[in-house]
Amino acid sequence: MDRLIAILRLIIQPLGWITALLALVTPVWFLIAALGTKLGFWDWPFGLVRMTLDIGPKLILACLIAGGSMAILLILYRVIAKRSFGVVSVPIMALLVAAGGYGGRYVYDGLAASRPVIFDITTDAEDPPHFTPAYAARRGAAERSLDFDPTGMAAQAEAYPDITSLVVERDARQVFRDALHYAREQGWRIGTASDSAGMFEAGAESLMFGFRDDIAVRVMALEDGRSQVDIRSLARQPVHDLGRNARRVERFLAAMGGEAEAG
Repeated sequence: MDRLIAILRLIIQPLGWITALLALVTPVWFLIAALGTKLGFWDWPFGLVRMTLDIGPKLILACLIAGGSMAILLILYRVIAKRSFGVVSVPIMALLVAAGGYGGRYVYDGLAASRPVIFDITTDAEDPPHFTPAYAARRGAAERSLDFDPTGMAAQAEAYPDITSLVVERDARQVFRDALHYAREQGWRIGTASDSAGMFEAGAESLMFGFRDDIAVRVMALEDGRSQVDIRSLARQPVHDLGRNARRVERFLAAMGGEAEAG
């Protein structure tokens, strides 16, 4: 019995260090993958695909195996030796990290499955707000073109039927100023803005990984004194945005709404 206890001690001690290291490194790994991509230390295929979706699950599985194995060994030691050995919080921490990882992946997969893959969201599919050549030049090299692709409009109409042109009972110049104020409050990076043309362009960046989106807003005065508001928001990278651009458009329309009616 003493020999078995000695063997368990020899296994538990190094396994404890390995488990603790995995529990600490794994969440830091995901944070580094996201922040490194956002700050431009590497591109999104490396940060998202390689680090997060390829290596990340292996680290989570390692946490699960190490944490589970150590928990079993600690219980076994307690039963045989009638006393405790090792740090009980270590396997608990590793198992919590693993549970968080699998829970996060479950939420991500659920969001991805519940939302269509649409890279370009607009309120006006017939005449979407456009981007100026100057904005395109400042944008630089990107994975996706600013040219409007109507192929996703059927999916947009089914998934987001409320995303349509908005008609408001306010003067176009005031609506334009309200839209520009809203954009600045949201932290959008304003590019070209023309009060006389009733349009502005902007860029936005996601909190995680820094995925960039391009936004164009257009406000037109109607003959009856009302104003029509249109917006277009599209993802720069060909990565499922999990409905990010659609939510941005919906929030913008809601903020601009006031006494609005869909047009």
